[in-house]
Amino acid sequence: MKKEPHHFSNVDFGNALLGSFVVTLTFIFKGSMVNFAKQMQTQHVVAVILATFIFLTLEIYLLSYRYVQDRMHRPFSEFWAKRFFAITISSCVMILLVIYLYGINIGLTSAELVKVTAAIFMPAVIVGAAVEILKKK
Repeated sequence: MKKEPHHFSNVDFGNALLGSFVVTLTFIFKGSMVNFAKQMQTQHVVAVILATFIFLTLEIYLLSYRYVQDRMHRPFSEFWAKRFFAITISSCVMILLVIYLYGINIGLTSAELVKVTAAIFMPAVIVGAAVEILKKK
């Protein structure tokens, strides 16, 4: 029997930050990733972000919420919102932090910065969520 997920905490937020940081470091130094991201069109950026939100929601439900026993007192909307926003925000913070720390932003316009962030967003969010959720198993 799987263990019921505990309430979301600052430790979970830290775990999501760490997972996102590792993935961001992995992807940001792939020169082709930055070049590829700069060429993305707006509809692709939007599609990546929407797909990321859908995958994250599925990940939260399938890896964690389905094991909640008392769903009356822990509705999915509350369970989801805490994790969704914490993981999304932590991933964005880590991506932008790494971009600025290594000066990758120097040669990018604002639009290109958004594109690079969006390109790394999906893997950072998925791993950030997996680290937070799977550590309980």
